[in-house]
Amino acid sequence: MVIWSSMGIFITVFLIVLLFYNLCMKDQLEIHGRLRQYSMVRGKQEKVEMGTVGERIWQPFMESIKEYIHKVTPAHHYAQLDAHLRAAGNPMHMGAGEWILLQSSMLILEIVLILSMSITFSTPPMKAGITMICLGVGTVLVPKMILRQKIQERQEEIQKSLPDVLDLLTVSVEAGLGFDGAISKVVEKMPGVLSKEFSQVLKEIRVGVSKREALKKMIDRVPVPDLITFVGAVLQADQLGVSMGSVLRIQSKQMRQKRRQRAQEKAMKAPIKILFPMVFFIFPTIFIILLGPVVIKVIQIFNN
Repeated sequence: MVIWSSMGIFITVFLIVLLFYNLCMKDQLEIHGRLRQYSMVRGKQEKVEMGTVGERIWQPFMESIKEYIHKVTPAHHYAQLDAHLRAAGNPMHMGAGEWILLQSSMLILEIVLILSMSITFSTPPMKAGITMICLGVGTVLVPKMILRQKIQERQEEIQKSLPDVLDLLTVSVEAGLGFDGAISKVVEKMPGVLSKEFSQVLKEIRVGVSKREALKKMIDRVPVPDLITFVGAVLQADQLGVSMGSVLRIQSKQMRQKRRQRAQEKAMKAPIKILFPMVFFIFPTIFIILLGPVVIKVIQIFNN
């Protein structure tokens, strides 16, 4: 039984390592795949022989697993997870299929490890079952919490940098550049999450996607309220033929005003938030320092 458990652990760890290799080398594999599609190769045997082992064996195997996961996973859950990963910026270039596969592999590895350890050290079944349930819940919930935190941090960064980006867009448009040229200037001059999103918008426009559709896809990836307001104003101005410079200037002033209001709101909440650590941590320490010697003196007097 120990031999079968060790073999299961080895196979699970091997699959997880291959999965991480596929995630880290995803860009290179995609480039090689595109080059292979456009190259002139004759005969099926030649197609099989060219490429690395990962391209010939591992990549098709992973694609088949991801297709199977897509089929067996509920459609709404798969779409929701894919939307959350896009909102988080696709960490490690992971899609919904890779995310579910990684979680499943970790669950299998934990089950195999707990079973092998319980058999080896004669752990009671109840204790092993409780440990398995706790680790399984942690494997499911902890990545979800990390993903939610990543989405929140990304949206806050976009919300914070939006007024500065709008200022540069306004200056560029009023200097004579078109809206696409102003976006390329933002991508060139300002690093950050919002700049990367605008870079994705430019790439989609250059391959033939309309500006309206590219901007709508951007707010689908990052549904920040201020960004949605900005995109709506830009699309409406483009549809009605309004001057883009004046619209951008108005949007820039509104975004700066909103940022100032959020800062004032946080400043007004600060005294209330600092009250709890003062009551539970600072005041008791002060009382101990001030009243401690008095209490010791009183105790000594009563003892005498």
